[in-house]
Amino acid sequence: MLLREMRETHARIQAAVAALDDEALLSPAPGMPGWTRKDVLAHLEWWHEHSSNVISGVRTDANPYPDDDDPTDTDGWNERILAANRDRAAADVRAGEAASFVRLVALVEATTEDELFRRDPRPWLEGTLAEMIAADSAGHYPEHVPHLV
Repeated sequence: MLLREMRETHARIQAAVAALDDEALLSPAPGMPGWTRKDVLAHLEWWHEHSSNVISGVRTDANPYPDDDDPTDTDGWNERILAANRDRAAADVRAGEAASFVRLVALVEATTEDELFRRDPRPWLEGTLAEMIAADSAGHYPEHVPHLV
């Protein structure tokens, strides 16, 4: 179910991005003042990587948050993501987002049901791994499709 939802909702992101050339990716994102469509795509890429890092953290018992950053500070993360990716080329972001989605899907496919759905005691994972992955992907994509069209 999670993988199906990820693929179905990400297909809308893929379709929106496919309709944009690199110049259009550099244009302002509708409804997101100060962001370009490229920034939105880099933002999605980062959240894919976030889920991938958390999956790895669950498997290795390693905290995926550098320097004890607050995993619940979404606004802070988003500001850092925007700043870190501002100067990347549109083609690089386009390729990076696509590759990060493929990596995330492969990791989820390789994750056991127990890993996905058990309540995890780690303080940096609220709820289940499946809930966090869904929030970073299938639950996140619909919010940003309007910013890419």
